[in-house]
Amino acid sequence: MSDQQDRPNDLRARRRPQPAADEKVDPVDYQRPATVSAAFQTSVTAPSVPTRRGRPRREVTVPFSTRLSPEIVELIDAATEGGETIRSVIEEAVRSRYGRN
Repeated sequence: MSDQQDRPNDLRARRRPQPAADEKVDPVDYQRPATVSAAFQTSVTAPSVPTRRGRPRREVTVPFSTRLSPEIVELIDAATEGGETIRSVIEEAVRSRYGRN
């Protein structure tokens, strides 16, 4: 058997997880550095409302899974040939039959 060797301390430090460079930066307060020329910046005023970043908010939806008769599936397929989606066809049908007055 060989004797176990001590590992250098610097090797141990290099292998530990390191924090990210922007660890202490709050992503909500993050501002991109300006890349626009100074002449352009003086002629444009900053918007009063900050612009939204990220994905736009989607409409709240719920899954709708049900079995349909072949006759109804054919009607839906015929209605979607004009470019409408199945969702819009079903929503329109429900609104026309049970819509709020």
